[in-house]
Amino acid sequence: MLGAVVMLGALAVPASAAAPAGQAGPVLPPASTQPATAPVASAVSAALEGPLSDSALGGSVGAVVIDVATGELVFDQDGTTPRSTASNEKVFTAVSVLSALGPDQRLVTTVTWDPTTSVLTIVGAGDPTLASVAAEGSSLGELADEVAAQVDPGTSIALRYDTSLFTGPAIAPGWDSSYPAMGVAAPVSALVVDRARIPGSDAREPDPALAAATMFAGMLGERGLAVDGPQPGTAIGSVIAETESVALATMVETMLTESDNDMAEQLAHLAGAALTGTGSFESGAAATKQALTDLGVPTTGLVSVDGSGLSYDDVASPSTLASVIATAAGTSSPPWSWPLITGLPIAGLTGTLNDRFLSGEAAAGAGIVRAKTGTLIGVSTLAGTVVDANGRLLVFAFMSDKAGDVALSRDALDRAATALAECTCSG
Repeated sequence: MLGAVVMLGALAVPASAAAPAGQAGPVLPPASTQPATAPVASAVSAALEGPLSDSALGGSVGAVVIDVATGELVFDQDGTTPRSTASNEKVFTAVSVLSALGPDQRLVTTVTWDPTTSVLTIVGAGDPTLASVAAEGSSLGELADEVAAQVDPGTSIALRYDTSLFTGPAIAPGWDSSYPAMGVAAPVSALVVDRARIPGSDAREPDPALAAATMFAGMLGERGLAVDGPQPGTAIGSVIAETESVALATMVETMLTESDNDMAEQLAHLAGAALTGTGSFESGAAATKQALTDLGVPTTGLVSVDGSGLSYDDVASPSTLASVIATAAGTSSPPWSWPLITGLPIAGLTGTLNDRFLSGEAAAGAGIVRAKTGTLIGVSTLAGTVVDANGRLLVFAFMSDKAGDVALSRDALDRAATALAECTCSG
């Protein structure tokens, strides 16, 4: 029977019945229920033998499995040979930018005004989430509102845009020049709005900064301001408007879950800017190497030329990739590293794994495997975490650089991860 009625404003809510007597049970099993011994290497090897020898993987597979609780390497198949990372490069980008700026950092896009010259400048902060209209986070419309509230409508404004936070080439080594038109990735810029998407198309803006500034000019015009431009330039005057992004942790999680190439490149450039003062493909690569070295992760053979993994020039060993994830997943992980784990797609549920692990032998891995995917022509990678049948948390990195059919190679790697989930590998 229900208890008394509690009044919350105008709403009458029945009070809860008395709670049952006695001590509540645990929400999760205590850590002591986990097996005392680490997985046995021979058992892990037996579990992975079938799926990793699948002909769809082309006979060239590097694989590493680490027991997170002990840090012990429990499986190693050519684990120190560098291979193309594909989109698993984004794991390194996540570590690089999180270690440089921290998960709570927010990016502030500003507008400066010099009344003596009537020059208004929008200054790119490298924010990959700046939107034309946003319910949360940074908004170009918010900037326009703030400017319109402070500049006389009768003033003829010379609009400039400043992208000096990022320097160097806008297209990475190894990228095809058709990538923007194909919708693969936009040229990298410190000023981008709506993720550089062209409305009604999958294609990216060929000049994201100009597109963003042009949209801003239109918004100012809608608010009654007379605008000349936009033109590239350097910010002068004082800040009269600013808009703040969501936390960097949210960006990193989105970048990993969706495997967003454009977001990855801006985040990598931001890490490079934190290291050297300006963001570029070169400084981003240096920041990645520095971040992994600081973590104590082996970097032999590591080459990073972009932040997304679109370039075949990006290579790393399974040992490097698995070590990064194991460090972030362990009890001694750096306090800034948690978005790397929470951002990994969940098998059969989210992001780039939402349509995988749904049938056949891989179905048992749905909801248990969390992993970053990576695919290029001839390259198939999967790296992340899984809890085995004994309750041990394992980190794995599977990398094939001679993969055949994309769907078949993905299925083979999914079955390998599921084999770990089903493995009673502990002695």
